[in-house]
Amino acid sequence: MEVKANVRFTWHEQTFKGQIEREYQNALLINVLEPYDEELAEKFANRVVVSKKACELIC
Repeated sequence: MEVKANVRFTWHEQTFKGQIEREYQNALLINVLEPYDEELAEKFANRVVVSKKACELIC
């Protein structure tokens, strides 16, 4: 997957959309774009590391 590509992923049983900031061997650092989640914003500054297997590339 490419940096700046848009992906969809599930985190804590909720689906989010975001943009890839960095790619690691088995995971991606994602800047979460929508929907807004207060916990993500406060604890993680809208950025999470997610397994590549949990992500789906979207257009």
